[in-house]
Amino acid sequence: VPQPQYPRRAQSRGIEGYAVVELIVTTTGGVRDLKLIEEYPEGSNFGRAAMKAALKLKYKPRIVDGVLQEVPGVLYKFTFNMVK
Repeated sequence: VPQPQYPRRAQSRGIEGYAVVELIVTTTGGVRDLKLIEEYPEGSNFGRAAMKAALKLKYKPRIVDGVLQEVPGVLYKFTFNMVK
């Protein structure tokens, strides 16, 4: 799982949060059509960092009756926690 880069401003202010993205898993296991669903706290840039990291996600393709299929509506949550 690719780790998103912690937004610099959020890190310097000690802000933690998360971002949820929705995507389509392609027949090759890659992702496309990313959408930011939720970012907390808003304006933290966690959404932007999550979108960049989500482009690198890899999945095992879905096969139904020997046919590769895309999987729409997959949700993935990236959590941003400060190292303690």
